[in-house]
Amino acid sequence: MKTRITAKRKSKRLSNWFLKNKTRILLLSLLYPNIVCFTPDSTGTSSTFIDFMMGLGKYANVSYNCEGQVMSIEKNTFFDYGGSVSHKIDEFKFGLRAGGFSLDDSESNEYGYLYDYYDASNSSFYFNPFIAFDHKYFELNAGALFLTENIYDENINDYFAMDGKTQFTGLLRIGNKEAFHFSSQYLSNVPLLSGGGMFDMGFGFGSKESRNITWLGLSAGPFQNAGLAVKQNIQIADQFDILLKGRIGQIESNLEGSIAVGANYIF
Repeated sequence: MKTRITAKRKSKRLSNWFLKNKTRILLLSLLYPNIVCFTPDSTGTSSTFIDFMMGLGKYANVSYNCEGQVMSIEKNTFFDYGGSVSHKIDEFKFGLRAGGFSLDDSESNEYGYLYDYYDASNSSFYFNPFIAFDHKYFELNAGALFLTENIYDENINDYFAMDGKTQFTGLLRIGNKEAFHFSSQYLSNVPLLSGGGMFDMGFGFGSKESRNITWLGLSAGPFQNAGLAVKQNIQIADQFDILLKGRIGQIESNLEGSIAVGANYIF
C-alpha cells in the first residue's frame, strides 16, 4: 500500500513539474532544431517536422434506459487547435505535441440533465512529449499527455484510460508509410479531438513519388458512436504540405463529425 501511495505521489509531482514548466518546454522544443542541427555520423539522416492545425466539431451524449429507449440527448460542440514538433535521427524520433480545446455543452433536450462536478472545466490546454521508433515499415510511438484542467465530459472521460490530468498516448504503424500501411493511435492526433478522434484505426495509401497520403479508418471519442475518419496529406512544395482531416458519423439521427485544416513544414 505504501509503495502504491509513493508511486502516485511521484507521478503527481512529475505532472505538476511539467505543467509548471510547460512554456519553457514548448519553447525549447520549437527552438531545438535551430540549436542542435547535426547528424549522428556521415551516413546518418536527420529531419525536423513542424505542423499546426485548427478544427471544430460536434458530438452527442445519448443515455438509454434498461429497455434501450432514449432517456436524454445532450448535444456538444467543440473548437480545438494543436501543433507538434518532432526531430528524427535515423529511426529514432522524439518531440512534443501541444494544443487546447474548448467545449460547449449548452445544447440539450428537455430530458437532458446538468452535471455538477467540482473543480472541472470545459476547456483545457495540453502538451504531450513522446518518443518513437520510426522505421520505413514500422513505427511505435509512446508518450504522456498532461492536461492543465480536469475535464468533466462523459464522452471524453470514457476514453481516458486513467483518472486525472495525466494520460498515456500511443501510436502504432505497420507497413510502408510511403505506400500501403495500417495504423492506430490513442490520444496522438493533432488536434486531439478534430484530428480524427481520441482513438482511431485504419489504412493509409501513400505515394513513393511524393508525400501525398490518404488515410481511411474508424474513429471514436469524444464521439459516442464509431464513425468514418479521413486524413489527407497533400505535398505543395519540397518542404511544405497541406493537411486535411475529417470525420463523420451519427447517433440517434444526430451528427457526430469534425473537420480540421493545417500545414506541415519539414527541414
